[in-house]
Amino acid sequence: MNAEMAVAKAAGVAVRRAAFWWCVALGAAVVATMAFWPAFRGASGISQAIDSLPQPVIQAFGLQDFGSPAGFLRGNLYELLVPLLFSIAAVALVNGQTASDESAGRMELFLAQAIDRRGLFVARLVACMVALLLIIVTTIVVQVVADALLDVSIQPGYVIATAVLCGLLAALFGSVAYLVACLAARPSLVLAVGIGLLIGGYLVAALFPVAELLKPWAVISPWNWALGGNPLENPTEPWRLAALALTSLVLIVVGTAVVTRRDVTAP
Repeated sequence: MNAEMAVAKAAGVAVRRAAFWWCVALGAAVVATMAFWPAFRGASGISQAIDSLPQPVIQAFGLQDFGSPAGFLRGNLYELLVPLLFSIAAVALVNGQTASDESAGRMELFLAQAIDRRGLFVARLVACMVALLLIIVTTIVVQVVADALLDVSIQPGYVIATAVLCGLLAALFGSVAYLVACLAARPSLVLAVGIGLLIGGYLVAALFPVAELLKPWAVISPWNWALGGNPLENPTEPWRLAALALTSLVLIVVGTAVVTRRDVTAP
């Protein structure tokens, strides 16, 4: 256990700088977006212009009730930008601490110590998830403070729940990256699968509801699990949290099991 803790601590130090800049980026995105809220508040002309767009476009980009506080946050931040950036951060962090380090030969030193391969990969995953948690908490704090300063009439609990759902969505795609890295030490493959499924999942959740034939299948997307219930305006259904968390756990367990079935790559 001491070896695993040491590895997790070393990985935490390694991802610290990346996590810091992700926090800065997400915080800046929230502040920059919320700076426009006073111009949108009460601007019925903007809302009417958006409402005149084709309904499929409004649904795909989460622009419903854009002039309301929840609609503004959803359309500008929490329908796409925040969950996308959270997920990219998770995939990039996990890739950097697993497949990238292994392919570069930086794992050999750790494997020469008293720690098995599963412990090494899990410890590094834990460090990445802690970094992701820090990014999520920072975003929540900045968002809640900005809402209070700009007098955005929305329940903080709904904002926090939405950010948590976005974070769990990111953890799921980070777990996908972890599974792929456990199967093969190929950083490009990890990024391709992680980001590919991330974008594909968004397209399914955003575009399938537009077509009556495909609408029932939108539920296969994790994006739908996370944000399909409009958490900025409605209480979060517990099954959404459970589906995201349990799927991530299954991916992690499978990845941890299969990593012992292959040789560690040497540069």
